[in-house]
Amino acid sequence: MGLVACSTPAEPRETAVATSESSEVSRTGSARPTLTESRLQPPPLENDYTNQGRPEVVFDPCTWINDEAVSEAGLDPATRRRGQDVVAEYTFLTCNFDGELRNLSIESGNVAWEEDLQRYSGVSEPLTVNGREALLVQDPDQERVCGIHVRTEVGFVMFSSTRTFEGNEAGLQRCDGVLEIVTALEPEIGPEN
Repeated sequence: MGLVACSTPAEPRETAVATSESSEVSRTGSARPTLTESRLQPPPLENDYTNQGRPEVVFDPCTWINDEAVSEAGLDPATRRRGQDVVAEYTFLTCNFDGELRNLSIESGNVAWEEDLQRYSGVSEPLTVNGREALLVQDPDQERVCGIHVRTEVGFVMFSSTRTFEGNEAGLQRCDGVLEIVTALEPEIGPEN
């Protein structure tokens, strides 16, 4: 397919993000503005099952991605909601967004990049998103999903997109526009991650 984004990594956005008037801004250990609305907060990252030698997930897609980036990606910031977080032998923090033509699930995890490469060998192809190593994944077991995984310091972030009814009616193919969505959102991960 040859999908490659050739732009350089953007600087992290330093603007505060709010999805409602009751949202407040706090700063994480990496001095990034985050959403503090209670319904968006990730679960505690330590439990009886997390002592497996994996690094802690730092980037939380529900509290780090600002509304401007979500809108730029063609998604509706008002639909931001926590997905099915996993905190066990490995951790994935999940956030979901809806758009007119596509819906998107973003999972930030601490599974090693090498493990991801091995798991999706044969159903993926390498690409670059804003200078970051990435994979385009078209898993035959998930025919409706187009995935782009981008490497992070502790693992990878998985962007999984599905077409809406309107997207199907408009004739979108499985991965049409997904690289553009991920290119708009990738800078929110931050170059330090």
